[in-house]
Amino acid sequence: MKKLFLIRHAKSSHDDLKINDIERKLNSRGKEDAPYMARILKKSGINPDLIFSSPAIRALETAMLFCKELEYPREAILIDPVLYSFNKSQILSFIMSIDSNADTVLIFSHNPTFHEIANHFTRNKIPTMPTCCIVGIEFLTDKWDEIEESDKHLLFYEFPKKHISEVD
Repeated sequence: MKKLFLIRHAKSSHDDLKINDIERKLNSRGKEDAPYMARILKKSGINPDLIFSSPAIRALETAMLFCKELEYPREAILIDPVLYSFNKSQILSFIMSIDSNADTVLIFSHNPTFHEIANHFTRNKIPTMPTCCIVGIEFLTDKWDEIEESDKHLLFYEFPKKHISEVD
């Protein structure tokens, strides 16, 4: 079985309008939400074999905060520009080209594309994908290039505001 966790980057700053989109950093809420959500993932027993990130600073910072909580080496994060492409078909191709030796994969990227991909695999079960949202999908296959045809089900759907009383 393959497990894919699509993780939208945490809340980013819009304070400096001169900064290019790809260079935007996390704001203070994002820096709190990311480790909190990573702990939820860890409590669920999720141990990633691979972690991929968009090259955008906010996605990479989110991935690094998750790595700290999940005890995954930050230097092992694989950065791929296609994850900043906002192109659903390119990202789907990317996912299906993942090395099949990896069973559990986390990918940090952006909306609206991640929401589209989550709904592509879950038959529109994801109403929204707010910042730092995690959508986990299990595919009943041993090969990433067979996930389209495989049986699949929603494994995980969590986001910070579902746990607002715990965060405050």
